[in-house]
Amino acid sequence: METEKILEYAYQKFDEGCYDEALDAFVLIYSKGYEREGILENIYACYMSGNEDIFRASYEKYGCDRGIAYDDCTFDFIPYQDGVYYIFDKEQAVFCGKFSLSELEQVAQTDALKTVEFSAAAVELDGNWQYKQAILADAKNRKTYAVCIDMNRGMSFLKIPELEPYLKNIMMFSDRVSMQEYFHQNTSVYLPKIIYGDEPDFSAIFDQEHAYRLTSEGRNTENVLLTIAIPTANRGYLLPKRLENLLKMTYDAEIEIAISKNGTRFYEEEYKKIAEITDARVNYYDHRKDVMPRLNWHYAVQMSHGKYVLLVSDEDDVILEALEHYFRLLTEYNSLSMMRVRTEVQGRSICEREYARKGLEAFLCAFLRQNYLSGLIVKRDLFLRANLLELECFKDNVFYYFYPHEWWCAMLSQLGDVMFEPVSLIAEGNSVLTKEIQMWRDHGMLGDDEGTVGKSAFPQYATYQARLEQFVAQVDFVKWFCGERMEWRIPALQCVVNKLTYLFQLARCWDYDTENFEHWVDEYVTCCVNMTDTEITDVRQQVELLQSIETGARALLYYHQVMLEKVPEMALGE
Repeated sequence: METEKILEYAYQKFDEGCYDEALDAFVLIYSKGYEREGILENIYACYMSGNEDIFRASYEKYGCDRGIAYDDCTFDFIPYQDGVYYIFDKEQAVFCGKFSLSELEQVAQTDALKTVEFSAAAVELDGNWQYKQAILADAKNRKTYAVCIDMNRGMSFLKIPELEPYLKNIMMFSDRVSMQEYFHQNTSVYLPKIIYGDEPDFSAIFDQEHAYRLTSEGRNTENVLLTIAIPTANRGYLLPKRLENLLKMTYDAEIEIAISKNGTRFYEEEYKKIAEITDARVNYYDHRKDVMPRLNWHYAVQMSHGKYVLLVSDEDDVILEALEHYFRLLTEYNSLSMMRVRTEVQGRSICEREYARKGLEAFLCAFLRQNYLSGLIVKRDLFLRANLLELECFKDNVFYYFYPHEWWCAMLSQLGDVMFEPVSLIAEGNSVLTKEIQMWRDHGMLGDDEGTVGKSAFPQYATYQARLEQFVAQVDFVKWFCGERMEWRIPALQCVVNKLTYLFQLARCWDYDTENFEHWVDEYVTCCVNMTDTEITDVRQQVELLQSIETGARALLYYHQVMLEKVPEMALGE
Protein backbone atom coordinates (compact mmCIF):
# COMPACT_ATOMS: atom_id res chain seq x y z
CA MET A 1 0.00 0.00 0.00
CA GLU A 2 1.27 3.46 -0.87
CA THR A 3 2.40 5.70 1.96
CA GLU A 4 -0.26 8.35 1.19
CA LYS A 5 -3.01 5.75 1.41
CA ILE A 6 -1.65 4.45 4.74
CA LEU A 7 -1.70 8.00 6.07
CA GLU A 8 -5.25 8.51 4.81
CA TYR A 9 -6.22 5.21 6.47
CA ALA A 10 -4.65 6.33 9.75
CA TYR A 11 -6.63 9.58 9.84
CA GLN A 12 -9.82 7.76 8.89
CA LYS A 13 -9.42 5.23 11.72
CA PHE A 14 -8.65 8.02 14.17
CA ASP A 15 -11.82 9.88 13.17
CA GLU A 16 -13.80 6.64 13.62
CA GLY A 17 -12.44 6.28 17.16
CA CYS A 18 -10.29 3.25 16.31
CA TYR A 19 -7.28 4.81 17.99
CA ASP A 20 -5.14 1.68 18.26
CA GLU A 21 -5.49 0.87 14.55
CA ALA A 22 -4.74 4.49 13.73
CA LEU A 23 -1.61 4.45 15.89
CA ASP A 24 -0.38 1.26 14.21
CA ALA A 25 -0.68 3.03 10.87
CA PHE A 26 1.01 6.24 12.09
CA VAL A 27 3.95 4.25 13.49
CA LEU A 28 4.25 2.31 10.24
CA ILE A 29 4.38 5.52 8.20
CA TYR A 30 6.95 6.99 10.58
CA SER A 31 9.16 3.91 10.25
CA LYS A 32 9.10 4.36 6.45
CA GLY A 33 10.58 7.84 6.90
CA TYR A 34 7.55 9.68 5.43
CA GLU A 35 6.94 13.16 6.89
CA ARG A 36 8.49 11.95 10.13
CA GLU A 37 8.50 15.27 11.93
CA GLY A 38 4.85 15.95 11.19
CA ILE A 39 3.74 12.38 11.94
CA LEU A 40 5.59 12.38 15.28
CA GLU A 41 4.13 15.75 16.19
CA ASN A 42 0.67 14.41 15.36
CA ILE A 43 1.19 11.25 17.46
CA TYR A 44 2.24 13.30 20.49
CA ALA A 45 -0.66 15.71 20.01
CA CYS A 46 -3.26 12.96 19.63
CA TYR A 47 -1.98 10.38 22.13
CA MET A 48 0.28 12.08 24.66
CA SER A 49 -1.20 15.51 25.34
CA GLY A 50 -3.95 14.18 27.60
CA ASN A 51 -1.69 11.69 29.36
CA GLU A 52 1.45 13.74 30.00
CA ASP A 53 0.41 14.76 33.52
CA ILE A 54 -0.25 11.12 34.44
CA PHE A 55 3.18 10.01 33.23
CA ARG A 56 4.89 12.90 34.99
CA ALA A 57 3.08 12.28 38.29
CA SER A 58 3.95 8.59 38.15
CA TYR A 59 7.60 9.35 37.47
CA GLU A 60 7.99 12.03 40.09
CA LYS A 61 6.57 9.73 42.74
CA TYR A 62 9.77 7.66 42.62
CA GLY A 63 12.14 9.26 40.13
CA CYS A 64 12.97 12.73 41.42
CA ASP A 65 15.34 11.52 44.12
CA ARG A 66 17.36 9.36 41.74
CA GLY A 67 19.12 12.12 39.85
CA ILE A 68 17.38 11.82 36.47
CA ALA A 69 14.93 14.57 35.45
CA TYR A 70 11.70 13.52 33.75
CA ASP A 71 12.58 15.31 30.52
CA ASP A 72 15.98 13.58 30.40
CA CYS A 73 14.46 10.11 30.20
CA THR A 74 15.28 8.31 26.97
CA PHE A 75 11.96 6.54 26.43
CA ASP A 76 8.45 7.89 26.04
CA PHE A 77 5.48 5.53 26.17
CA ILE A 78 2.65 6.18 23.72
CA PRO A 79 -0.72 4.79 24.96
CA TYR A 80 -1.94 2.11 22.58
CA GLN A 81 -4.45 -0.07 24.43
CA ASP A 82 -5.19 -0.59 28.13
CA GLY A 83 -1.83 -1.46 29.66
CA VAL A 84 -0.06 -1.48 26.28
CA TYR A 85 2.33 1.23 25.08
CA TYR A 86 4.47 1.91 22.04
CA ILE A 87 8.04 2.65 23.16
CA PHE A 88 9.62 5.68 21.51
CA ASP A 89 13.38 6.15 21.88
CA LYS A 90 13.91 9.92 21.82
CA GLU A 91 17.68 9.65 21.39
CA GLN A 92 17.48 7.34 18.37
CA ALA A 93 14.17 8.84 17.19
CA VAL A 94 12.72 5.37 16.59
CA PHE A 95 9.82 3.31 17.80
CA CYS A 96 11.20 0.14 19.37
CA GLY A 97 8.27 -2.15 19.94
CA LYS A 98 5.46 -2.34 22.45
CA PHE A 99 5.40 -2.84 26.18
CA SER A 100 2.44 -4.87 27.46
CA LEU A 101 1.40 -5.16 31.10
CA SER A 102 -0.77 -8.22 30.38
CA GLU A 103 2.23 -10.00 28.85
CA LEU A 104 4.32 -9.04 31.88
CA GLU A 105 1.74 -10.54 34.23
CA GLN A 106 1.88 -13.83 32.30
CA VAL A 107 5.66 -14.19 32.39
CA ALA A 108 6.56 -17.58 33.87
CA GLN A 109 8.81 -17.56 36.92
CA THR A 110 12.25 -19.07 36.33
CA ASP A 111 13.40 -22.08 38.35
CA ALA A 112 15.92 -19.94 40.22
CA LEU A 113 13.25 -17.50 41.31
CA LYS A 114 10.99 -20.34 42.44
CA THR A 115 13.73 -21.86 44.59
CA VAL A 116 14.83 -18.63 46.24
CA GLU A 117 11.60 -17.58 47.90
CA PHE A 118 12.82 -14.67 50.01
CA SER A 119 16.15 -13.14 49.07
CA ALA A 120 16.63 -10.17 46.76
CA ALA A 121 17.87 -10.28 43.16
CA ALA A 122 20.59 -8.27 41.43
CA VAL A 123 20.78 -7.65 37.70
CA GLU A 124 22.94 -5.74 35.25
CA LEU A 125 21.24 -4.40 32.12
CA ASP A 126 21.43 -1.67 29.50
CA GLY A 127 18.40 0.00 31.03
CA ASN A 128 15.68 -1.46 28.82
CA TRP A 129 13.41 -3.45 31.13
CA GLN A 130 11.51 -4.67 28.09
CA TYR A 131 14.18 -7.36 27.70
CA LYS A 132 14.32 -8.36 31.40
CA GLN A 133 10.67 -9.14 31.89
CA ALA A 134 11.16 -12.25 34.04
CA ILE A 135 13.12 -10.19 36.57
CA LEU A 136 10.74 -7.24 36.30
CA ALA A 137 7.71 -9.49 36.84
CA ASP A 138 9.33 -11.10 39.89
CA ALA A 139 10.12 -7.67 41.37
CA LYS A 140 6.45 -7.32 42.27
CA ASN A 141 7.18 -9.56 45.25
CA ARG A 142 10.96 -9.31 45.57
CA LYS A 143 13.46 -6.56 46.30
CA THR A 144 15.63 -6.14 43.20
CA TYR A 145 18.85 -4.18 42.70
CA ALA A 146 19.82 -3.17 39.18
CA VAL A 147 22.94 -1.71 37.63
CA CYS A 148 21.57 0.25 34.67
CA ILE A 149 24.38 1.12 32.30
CA ASP A 150 22.01 3.69 30.76
CA MET A 151 20.09 5.15 33.71
CA ASN A 152 18.10 7.47 31.42
CA ARG A 153 16.63 4.37 29.81
CA GLY A 154 16.06 2.43 33.00
CA MET A 155 14.41 5.30 34.83
CA SER A 156 12.07 5.93 31.88
CA PHE A 157 9.90 2.98 32.89
CA LEU A 158 8.89 4.81 36.06
CA LYS A 159 6.56 6.83 33.84
CA ILE A 160 4.20 3.90 33.36
CA PRO A 161 1.69 4.10 36.25
CA GLU A 162 0.76 0.42 36.07
CA LEU A 163 4.40 -0.53 36.72
CA GLU A 164 4.40 1.00 40.22
CA PRO A 165 3.87 -2.39 42.01
CA TYR A 166 6.96 -3.72 40.21
CA LEU A 167 9.30 -0.74 40.11
CA LYS A 168 8.78 0.35 43.71
CA ASN A 169 10.79 -2.75 44.70
CA ILE A 170 13.61 -1.99 42.25
CA MET A 171 16.59 0.15 43.21
CA MET A 172 18.70 1.29 40.25
CA PHE A 173 22.38 2.23 40.21
CA SER A 174 24.40 3.81 37.43
CA ASP A 175 27.37 1.46 37.91
CA ARG A 176 28.76 -1.38 39.99
CA VAL A 177 30.83 0.90 42.19
CA SER A 178 27.81 2.84 43.43
CA MET A 179 25.93 -0.40 44.04
CA GLN A 180 28.77 -1.84 46.08
CA GLU A 181 29.12 1.40 48.04
CA TYR A 182 25.43 1.23 48.91
CA PHE A 183 25.73 -2.26 50.40
CA HIS A 184 29.01 -1.42 52.11
CA GLN A 185 27.48 1.58 53.85
CA ASN A 186 24.12 -0.06 54.60
CA THR A 187 25.16 -3.30 56.22
CA SER A 188 21.69 -3.98 57.64
CA VAL A 189 20.30 -4.34 54.10
CA TYR A 190 20.15 -7.97 52.97
CA LEU A 191 22.46 -8.90 50.11
CA PRO A 192 20.83 -10.35 46.98
CA LYS A 193 21.18 -14.08 46.42
CA ILE A 194 19.92 -14.26 42.81
CA ILE A 195 22.62 -12.70 40.63
CA TYR A 196 22.20 -11.92 36.93
CA GLY A 197 25.13 -10.29 35.11
CA ASP A 198 26.93 -10.41 31.79
CA GLU A 199 30.36 -10.41 33.39
CA PRO A 200 31.58 -13.20 35.73
CA ASP A 201 32.83 -10.78 38.36
CA PHE A 202 29.43 -9.16 38.94
CA SER A 203 28.76 -11.67 41.73
CA ALA A 204 32.15 -10.82 43.25
CA ILE A 205 30.61 -7.58 44.56
CA PHE A 206 28.35 -9.55 46.84
CA ASP A 207 31.00 -12.10 47.79
CA GLN A 208 33.22 -9.23 48.97
CA GLU A 209 30.45 -7.56 50.93
CA HIS A 210 29.41 -10.86 52.50
CA ALA A 211 32.98 -11.46 53.66
CA TYR A 212 33.06 -7.94 55.13
CA ARG A 213 29.84 -8.55 57.03
CA LEU A 214 31.37 -11.59 58.74
CA THR A 215 33.89 -9.29 60.45
CA SER A 216 33.22 -7.37 63.65
CA GLU A 217 33.57 -4.12 61.72
CA GLY A 218 31.00 -5.08 59.11
CA ARG A 219 28.54 -6.83 61.42
CA ASN A 220 25.11 -5.21 61.81
CA THR A 221 22.38 -6.72 64.00
CA GLU A 222 19.71 -4.04 63.46
CA ASN A 223 17.72 -6.06 60.94
CA VAL A 224 18.26 -9.70 61.96
CA LEU A 225 15.17 -11.64 60.92
CA LEU A 226 16.00 -15.00 62.48
CA THR A 227 18.34 -16.04 65.26
CA ILE A 228 19.29 -19.72 65.37
CA ALA A 229 19.63 -20.15 69.13
CA ILE A 230 21.53 -23.16 70.49
CA PRO A 231 21.35 -23.67 74.26
CA THR A 232 24.12 -26.10 75.16
CA ALA A 233 25.43 -27.79 78.30
CA ASN A 234 28.51 -30.00 78.67
CA ARG A 235 28.43 -30.85 74.96
CA GLY A 236 31.35 -28.97 73.52
CA TYR A 237 32.19 -31.96 71.37
CA LEU A 238 28.88 -31.63 69.50
CA LEU A 239 28.87 -27.92 68.72
CA PRO A 240 31.68 -27.85 66.12
CA LYS A 241 29.64 -30.11 63.84
CA ARG A 242 26.59 -27.86 64.20
CA LEU A 243 28.65 -24.77 63.43
CA GLU A 244 30.40 -26.43 60.51
CA ASN A 245 26.97 -26.68 58.93
CA LEU A 246 25.63 -23.28 59.97
CA LEU A 247 28.66 -21.26 58.94
CA LYS A 248 28.18 -22.41 55.35
CA MET A 249 25.22 -20.03 55.18
CA THR A 250 25.48 -17.20 52.66
CA TYR A 251 23.26 -15.04 54.88
CA ASP A 252 24.66 -12.34 57.14
CA ALA A 253 22.50 -9.33 58.12
CA GLU A 254 19.35 -11.46 58.18
CA ILE A 255 20.72 -14.23 60.41
CA GLU A 256 22.45 -14.83 63.73
CA ILE A 257 23.74 -17.85 65.63
CA ALA A 258 23.28 -17.40 69.38
CA ILE A 259 24.98 -19.92 71.68
CA SER A 260 24.12 -19.94 75.37
CA LYS A 261 26.60 -22.19 77.16
CA ASN A 262 25.59 -23.81 80.45
CA GLY A 263 27.80 -25.80 82.84
CA THR A 264 31.53 -25.98 83.50
CA ARG A 265 32.24 -29.69 84.00
CA PHE A 266 32.92 -31.20 80.58
CA TYR A 267 34.51 -30.32 77.23
CA GLU A 268 35.74 -26.91 78.35
CA GLU A 269 38.61 -26.90 75.85
CA GLU A 270 36.18 -27.50 72.98
CA TYR A 271 34.00 -24.63 74.18
CA LYS A 272 37.02 -22.32 74.35
CA LYS A 273 37.71 -22.97 70.68
CA ILE A 274 34.13 -22.16 69.83
CA ALA A 275 34.38 -18.89 71.77
CA GLU A 276 37.35 -17.95 69.57
CA ILE A 277 35.43 -18.22 66.28
CA THR A 278 35.84 -14.94 64.39
CA ASP A 279 32.70 -15.19 62.25
CA ALA A 280 30.71 -12.21 63.58
CA ARG A 281 27.38 -13.97 63.07
CA VAL A 282 28.19 -16.11 66.11
CA ASN A 283 26.98 -14.55 69.37
CA TYR A 284 28.48 -16.65 72.18
CA TYR A 285 27.73 -16.40 75.90
CA ASP A 286 29.14 -18.54 78.73
CA HIS A 287 27.25 -18.51 82.03
CA ARG A 288 30.39 -19.92 83.71
CA LYS A 289 28.19 -21.84 86.13
CA ASP A 290 25.45 -24.47 86.18
CA VAL A 291 21.95 -23.13 85.62
CA MET A 292 18.69 -24.98 85.13
CA PRO A 293 18.29 -26.04 81.49
CA ARG A 294 15.08 -24.05 81.09
CA LEU A 295 16.86 -20.88 82.23
CA ASN A 296 19.58 -21.51 79.67
CA TRP A 297 16.92 -21.97 76.98
CA HIS A 298 15.25 -18.75 78.04
CA TYR A 299 18.54 -16.87 77.97
CA ALA A 300 19.26 -18.14 74.47
CA VAL A 301 16.19 -16.17 73.35
CA GLN A 302 16.94 -13.22 75.59
CA MET A 303 20.48 -12.75 74.24
CA SER A 304 19.34 -12.90 70.61
CA HIS A 305 18.91 -9.98 68.22
CA GLY A 306 16.49 -11.60 65.77
CA LYS A 307 12.87 -10.63 65.33
CA TYR A 308 12.24 -14.38 65.55
CA VAL A 309 14.28 -17.04 67.33
CA LEU A 310 14.58 -20.67 66.25
CA LEU A 311 15.56 -22.93 69.14
CA VAL A 312 17.78 -25.84 68.11
CA SER A 313 19.31 -28.60 70.18
CA ASP A 314 23.08 -29.00 70.01
CA GLU A 315 22.40 -32.51 68.71
CA ASP A 316 20.59 -31.32 65.58
CA ASP A 317 21.33 -29.60 62.28
CA VAL A 318 19.41 -26.88 60.46
CA ILE A 319 18.51 -27.75 56.87
CA LEU A 320 19.96 -24.66 55.24
CA GLU A 321 18.04 -25.03 51.97
CA ALA A 322 14.76 -24.56 53.84
CA LEU A 323 15.69 -21.20 55.38
CA GLU A 324 14.50 -19.26 52.31
CA HIS A 325 11.02 -20.73 52.79
CA TYR A 326 10.87 -19.84 56.45
CA PHE A 327 12.29 -16.34 55.90
CA ARG A 328 9.39 -15.69 53.53
CA LEU A 329 6.81 -17.02 55.97
CA LEU A 330 8.18 -14.94 58.84
CA THR A 331 7.89 -11.77 56.77
CA GLU A 332 4.42 -12.61 55.46
CA TYR A 333 2.74 -13.71 58.70
CA ASN A 334 3.26 -10.76 61.00
CA SER A 335 0.70 -11.87 63.59
CA LEU A 336 2.60 -14.99 64.68
CA SER A 337 3.74 -15.47 68.24
CA MET A 338 5.24 -18.89 67.53
CA MET A 339 5.75 -21.47 64.81
CA ARG A 340 6.46 -25.17 65.04
CA VAL A 341 8.44 -26.42 62.02
CA ARG A 342 8.63 -29.92 60.64
CA THR A 343 11.62 -31.95 61.77
CA GLU A 344 12.71 -35.16 60.09
CA VAL A 345 12.10 -37.44 63.08
CA GLN A 346 10.24 -35.95 66.05
CA GLY A 347 8.16 -33.61 63.93
CA ARG A 348 7.59 -35.75 60.86
CA SER A 349 3.84 -35.93 61.66
CA ILE A 350 3.48 -32.29 60.54
CA CYS A 351 2.27 -33.00 57.02
CA GLU A 352 0.17 -29.93 56.27
CA ARG A 353 0.05 -26.32 57.37
CA GLU A 354 -2.01 -25.52 60.43
CA TYR A 355 -2.81 -21.92 61.31
CA ALA A 356 -4.62 -20.86 64.48
CA ARG A 357 -5.66 -17.39 65.63
CA LYS A 358 -4.50 -16.16 69.01
CA GLY A 359 -6.57 -17.20 71.98
CA LEU A 360 -8.32 -20.53 72.46
CA GLU A 361 -7.77 -21.63 68.86
CA ALA A 362 -4.01 -21.07 69.09
CA PHE A 363 -3.78 -22.65 72.55
CA LEU A 364 -5.50 -25.87 71.50
CA CYS A 365 -3.37 -26.01 68.33
CA ALA A 366 -0.11 -25.77 70.27
CA PHE A 367 -0.89 -27.42 73.63
CA LEU A 368 1.06 -30.62 74.37
CA ARG A 369 2.73 -30.61 70.96
CA GLN A 370 6.08 -29.18 72.12
CA ASN A 371 7.75 -32.31 73.46
CA TYR A 372 10.94 -31.49 71.52
CA LEU A 373 12.75 -28.16 71.77
CA SER A 374 14.29 -28.17 68.29
CA GLY A 375 12.05 -26.60 65.69
CA LEU A 376 10.26 -24.09 67.89
CA ILE A 377 10.30 -20.53 66.54
CA VAL A 378 9.15 -17.72 68.82
CA LYS A 379 8.62 -14.04 68.20
CA ARG A 380 11.21 -12.53 70.47
CA ASP A 381 9.45 -9.36 71.59
CA LEU A 382 6.31 -11.30 72.56
CA PHE A 383 8.40 -13.95 74.29
CA LEU A 384 10.08 -11.31 76.46
CA ARG A 385 6.85 -9.39 77.00
CA ALA A 386 5.23 -12.54 78.42
CA ASN A 387 7.58 -12.41 81.48
CA LEU A 388 7.96 -16.17 81.33
CA LEU A 389 10.48 -16.31 84.17
CA GLU A 390 7.58 -15.57 86.51
CA LEU A 391 6.59 -19.19 85.89
CA GLU A 392 9.50 -20.24 88.10
CA CYS A 393 7.03 -20.23 90.98
CA PHE A 394 5.85 -23.56 89.46
CA LYS A 395 9.31 -25.16 89.54
CA ASP A 396 8.00 -27.99 91.76
CA ASN A 397 5.46 -28.97 89.10
CA VAL A 398 6.98 -31.95 87.22
CA PHE A 399 5.25 -30.93 83.99
CA TYR A 400 6.96 -27.55 84.21
CA TYR A 401 10.26 -29.20 85.18
CA PHE A 402 10.39 -31.41 82.08
CA TYR A 403 8.43 -29.29 79.61
CA PRO A 404 8.70 -25.56 80.46
CA HIS A 405 8.43 -24.73 76.76
CA GLU A 406 4.86 -26.12 76.82
CA TRP A 407 4.03 -23.46 79.38
CA TRP A 408 5.80 -20.82 77.31
CA CYS A 409 3.83 -21.71 74.19
CA ALA A 410 0.56 -21.65 76.10
CA MET A 411 1.37 -18.11 77.23
CA LEU A 412 2.40 -17.08 73.71
CA SER A 413 -0.85 -18.45 72.27
CA GLN A 414 -2.63 -15.60 74.06
CA LEU A 415 -0.37 -12.99 72.45
CA GLY A 416 -0.32 -14.05 68.80
CA ASP A 417 -1.21 -16.62 66.17
CA VAL A 418 0.30 -20.10 65.94
CA MET A 419 1.47 -21.96 62.83
CA PHE A 420 2.66 -25.52 62.17
CA GLU A 421 4.57 -25.74 58.88
CA PRO A 422 5.26 -29.00 56.94
CA VAL A 423 8.61 -28.06 55.31
CA SER A 424 11.49 -29.84 57.07
CA LEU A 425 13.90 -27.41 58.72
CA ILE A 426 15.59 -29.60 61.35
CA ALA A 427 17.53 -32.84 60.82
CA GLU A 428 17.84 -34.53 64.19
CA GLY A 429 21.08 -36.20 65.18
CA ASN A 430 21.39 -39.35 67.22
CA SER A 431 20.43 -38.93 70.86
CA VAL A 432 23.38 -38.74 73.23
CA LEU A 433 21.30 -39.07 76.41
CA THR A 434 22.46 -42.63 77.21
CA LYS A 435 26.10 -41.65 76.66
CA GLU A 436 25.72 -38.62 78.90
CA ILE A 437 24.02 -40.53 81.71
CA GLN A 438 26.88 -42.99 81.74
CA MET A 439 29.37 -40.11 81.75
CA TRP A 440 27.60 -38.58 84.77
CA ARG A 441 27.59 -41.96 86.53
CA ASP A 442 31.29 -42.41 85.85
CA HIS A 443 31.95 -39.06 87.53
CA GLY A 444 29.72 -39.85 90.51
CA MET A 445 27.08 -37.33 89.50
CA LEU A 446 24.34 -39.96 89.12
CA GLY A 447 23.61 -43.24 90.83
CA ASP A 448 23.11 -46.49 88.94
CA ASP A 449 19.35 -46.16 89.39
CA GLU A 450 19.14 -42.55 88.15
CA GLY A 451 18.54 -41.22 84.65
CA THR A 452 17.46 -44.50 83.09
CA VAL A 453 15.58 -47.55 84.33
CA GLY A 454 18.03 -50.08 85.74
CA LYS A 455 20.59 -51.13 83.15
CA SER A 456 18.28 -50.34 80.24
CA ALA A 457 18.51 -47.20 78.14
CA PHE A 458 14.88 -46.30 78.79
CA PRO A 459 14.70 -42.82 80.36
CA GLN A 460 13.06 -42.48 83.74
CA TYR A 461 10.96 -39.50 82.67
CA ALA A 462 9.23 -41.74 80.08
CA THR A 463 8.14 -44.59 82.39
CA TYR A 464 4.45 -45.20 82.97
CA GLN A 465 4.70 -43.98 86.56
CA ALA A 466 6.49 -40.80 85.47
CA ARG A 467 3.91 -40.14 82.78
CA LEU A 468 1.09 -40.48 85.34
CA GLU A 469 2.84 -37.96 87.60
CA GLN A 470 3.24 -35.61 84.64
CA PHE A 471 -0.46 -36.12 83.83
CA VAL A 472 -1.47 -34.92 87.29
CA ALA A 473 0.85 -31.93 86.92
CA GLN A 474 -0.64 -31.15 83.50
CA VAL A 475 -4.10 -31.11 85.06
CA ASP A 476 -2.83 -28.62 87.65
CA PHE A 477 -1.49 -26.49 84.81
CA VAL A 478 -4.83 -26.57 82.99
CA LYS A 479 -6.64 -25.48 86.17
CA TRP A 480 -4.23 -22.58 86.63
CA PHE A 481 -4.06 -21.52 82.99
CA CYS A 482 -7.73 -21.89 82.05
CA GLY A 483 -9.21 -20.88 85.38
CA GLU A 484 -13.01 -20.83 85.26
CA ARG A 485 -13.11 -20.66 81.46
CA MET A 486 -14.72 -24.05 80.91
CA GLU A 487 -14.68 -23.55 77.13
CA TRP A 488 -10.89 -23.66 77.52
CA ARG A 489 -10.61 -26.19 80.33
CA ILE A 490 -12.68 -29.05 78.88
CA PRO A 491 -10.86 -29.34 75.52
CA ALA A 492 -7.52 -28.84 77.32
CA LEU A 493 -8.25 -31.76 79.64
CA GLN A 494 -9.18 -33.85 76.60
CA CYS A 495 -5.74 -32.99 75.17
CA VAL A 496 -4.15 -34.15 78.44
CA VAL A 497 -5.91 -37.52 78.24
CA ASN A 498 -5.01 -37.97 74.57
CA LYS A 499 -1.38 -37.16 75.30
CA LEU A 500 -1.22 -39.71 78.12
CA THR A 501 -2.67 -42.33 75.81
CA TYR A 502 -0.05 -41.58 73.18
CA LEU A 503 2.83 -41.65 75.67
CA PHE A 504 1.71 -44.99 77.13
CA GLN A 505 1.61 -46.46 73.63
CA LEU A 506 5.06 -45.02 72.90
CA ALA A 507 6.55 -46.65 76.01
CA ARG A 508 4.91 -49.95 75.09
CA CYS A 509 6.36 -49.60 71.57
CA TRP A 510 9.81 -49.59 73.20
CA ASP A 511 8.89 -52.74 75.16
CA TYR A 512 9.13 -51.02 78.51
CA ASP A 513 7.72 -53.14 81.40
CA THR A 514 5.72 -55.27 78.97
CA GLU A 515 4.69 -57.86 81.56
CA ASN A 516 2.90 -55.21 83.66
CA PHE A 517 1.35 -53.22 80.86
CA GLU A 518 -2.24 -54.22 81.64
CA HIS A 519 -1.73 -53.09 85.24
CA TRP A 520 -0.50 -49.72 83.99
CA VAL A 521 -3.53 -49.38 81.73
CA ASP A 522 -5.69 -49.88 84.84
CA GLU A 523 -3.69 -47.10 86.51
CA TYR A 524 -4.22 -44.95 83.43
CA VAL A 525 -7.98 -45.41 83.67
CA THR A 526 -8.08 -44.76 87.42
CA CYS A 527 -6.04 -41.57 87.11
CA CYS A 528 -8.11 -40.23 84.21
CA VAL A 529 -11.45 -41.07 85.83
CA ASN A 530 -10.40 -39.39 89.08
CA MET A 531 -9.49 -36.29 87.11
CA THR A 532 -12.88 -36.32 85.39
CA ASP A 533 -14.76 -36.62 88.68
CA THR A 534 -12.72 -33.87 90.30
CA GLU A 535 -12.40 -31.30 87.55
CA ILE A 536 -15.66 -31.54 85.58
CA THR A 537 -19.09 -30.91 87.07
CA ASP A 538 -21.24 -30.98 83.95
CA VAL A 539 -22.62 -34.52 83.58
CA ARG A 540 -22.75 -34.44 79.78
CA GLN A 541 -19.11 -33.33 79.60
CA GLN A 542 -18.15 -36.01 82.13
CA VAL A 543 -19.78 -38.70 80.01
CA GLU A 544 -18.02 -37.51 76.85
CA LEU A 545 -14.62 -37.56 78.53
CA LEU A 546 -15.24 -40.94 80.17
CA GLN A 547 -16.12 -42.37 76.79
CA SER A 548 -12.85 -40.98 75.43
CA ILE A 549 -10.93 -42.56 78.33
CA GLU A 550 -12.56 -45.93 77.68
CA THR A 551 -11.71 -45.67 73.98
CA GLY A 552 -8.10 -44.85 74.86
CA ALA A 553 -7.81 -47.80 77.24
CA ARG A 554 -9.23 -50.21 74.65
CA ALA A 555 -6.81 -48.89 72.05
CA LEU A 556 -3.86 -49.41 74.40
CA LEU A 557 -4.85 -52.99 75.21
CA TYR A 558 -5.39 -53.75 71.54
CA TYR A 559 -1.96 -52.33 70.70
CA HIS A 560 -0.43 -54.44 73.50
CA GLN A 561 -1.97 -57.58 72.04
CA VAL A 562 -0.73 -56.73 68.55
CA MET A 563 2.78 -56.27 69.89
CA LEU A 564 2.64 -59.60 71.73
CA GLU A 565 1.55 -61.42 68.61
CA LYS A 566 4.47 -59.95 66.68
CA VAL A 567 7.06 -61.53 68.94
CA PRO A 568 6.68 -65.18 67.84
CA GLU A 569 6.46 -64.08 64.22
CA MET A 570 9.78 -62.28 64.56
CA ALA A 571 11.31 -65.33 66.25
CA LEU A 572 10.14 -67.59 63.44
CA GLY A 573 11.58 -65.15 60.93
CA GLU A 574 14.97 -65.46 62.57
